[in-house]
Amino acid sequence: MKLRNPYIIIFAVFAGIAVSSCIKKPTYPSEPVIEYKDFLRYGNSSDPDSVELVVSFTDNEGDIGLEQGDTNNSIFKLGNIFMVFYYDSNGTWAAFDPNAAAPFDTMIIPYRVPLVLQEGDESEPMKGLIYVKQKKPIKFSEHKKIMYKVYMYDKAMHKSNTVDTPPIEF
Repeated sequence: MKLRNPYIIIFAVFAGIAVSSCIKKPTYPSEPVIEYKDFLRYGNSSDPDSVELVVSFTDNEGDIGLEQGDTNNSIFKLGNIFMVFYYDSNGTWAAFDPNAAAPFDTMIIPYRVPLVLQEGDESEPMKGLIYVKQKKPIKFSEHKKIMYKVYMYDKAMHKSNTVDTPPIEF
């Protein structure tokens, strides 16, 4: 089969290259932006053996993950995403830590987001999901509803917005 007009193919190739070069990378703020997505229970839903909090994120530099060595920094000692635990106390949300001397002290559950970009990789706008797993979910028999306030830091120590989960019932 003979090509009738090779100029059409050449034009199509160059048009494809021109269109693809016009596609711009998305831009996000330098501070991570997070959003609550889901709360997953594994095992019995009223008495799960583990749970995962799912949040989405965007970050312009893509520097949301940490290496183990990054945890030497004081702000990252325990992690870079934090969940503040609250329980429903007769219609009012209260922070609670059963191990604290004061009965209404705050319980903060840290988690380290694994490294996403390898050392030396160019920073890139990034979006994705983070699954924060708790092997033993915090639950108290007298408190049937809990919630979390969640925030995170990227590697450049930019703090994200804070999001609230909806009430979680056990």
